[in-house]
Amino acid sequence: MDDDGPSGSGARESGIRPAIDGSTGPGRPRRVCGTGSSAASSSSDSETADDAPLLAGSSERSQPVRIEMPGEKPASPHDRFPKERGKAIACTILLVFAAVFNTIVLSYVHEKLPDDPPLPDIVFDHTPYFPLGLDICEYLMMASFASVLLLMLFHRHRWIMLRRLTFIGSLLYLMRCVTMLSTQVPKADKNWHCAPKYGENATFWNVVWRGIEIVTGVGLNVQGRKTLCGDYIYSGHTIVLVCSALFMGEYSPRRWRIVHALYWLAAIVGGAFLIVSRGHYTIDVILSYFICTRIFWTYHTMAANPTLRMSSHNHHRKEYWFYFFHYLERSVMKPVPRRFDMPIPIDRLTSLIPRNTRRQNNRIAIE
Repeated sequence: MDDDGPSGSGARESGIRPAIDGSTGPGRPRRVCGTGSSAASSSSDSETADDAPLLAGSSERSQPVRIEMPGEKPASPHDRFPKERGKAIACTILLVFAAVFNTIVLSYVHEKLPDDPPLPDIVFDHTPYFPLGLDICEYLMMASFASVLLLMLFHRHRWIMLRRLTFIGSLLYLMRCVTMLSTQVPKADKNWHCAPKYGENATFWNVVWRGIEIVTGVGLNVQGRKTLCGDYIYSGHTIVLVCSALFMGEYSPRRWRIVHALYWLAAIVGGAFLIVSRGHYTIDVILSYFICTRIFWTYHTMAANPTLRMSSHNHHRKEYWFYFFHYLERSVMKPVPRRFDMPIPIDRLTSLIPRNTRRQNNRIAIE
């Protein structure tokens, strides 16, 4: 009885105390994850132990761990970029209307063109006349714009890019119609041959139909179509060159710094050749650059910052095109990422191949 009394209970207490203190008996320490020097003695035990807590001080409470998978849907609707093809198609139609209206206005201005000698221009006075410069400018313009369209084709958010490109282009060309109608200046190149005027035989429908005919040549002189004069303020060639450089810099990868510099170099060289060929006055090119960059930077700044867009202190809300912009961009809540993919998925392309052809290809690949 005496042996089972206090001495036995003391033995049991001595047997319990090591378990609490972290040891299993005299001379046999027990390693507990994350405690003292025992954790440092074996890092593999601490990393693989089943009783290791996820967070400090929360060993008894399990903590949920969220692992984001690549194909998982975004957690917030603000992270999504809806395609909204209808808006892009509507903006494309608006751009077509602006281009047609631009040529009709040019046809009307052509009848009002004064026959006076060219206006004084500081670049004209200090540079030689180079008539082939206009053709070089137009080839640079077509190459720049075609490459931007190619970039848009492989951009993951191509519908957003198309919507912005066509809407900004519509604003620029509609505003150009206003400036051409406001003031007519003499032709910059006194040697340039302009198409004959209707004069007293001019009618509304004659003027409109002549403008529509110019649309088939896209307004380029290299097409050899009827050449109308009077579209000086401001330069449409510079619009394409500058907008191509702006869109390439905004939507292509940031590491393409050399490509971005080349596009701006093409814009500068194209504008210089445009002036020395007397295709435009110097003021036309300067105004075109200024208007293009202000509209592009204003549009993309508000599109990338929804807080600024809705702020009552944002004076850009007073722009006449702001409500159209808000309708187009209200579903975009952050900058568009610079990502790319195939315009048509590879699976869809392979589904178009006949099964017999696919089987033959598979047999050849296996053999």
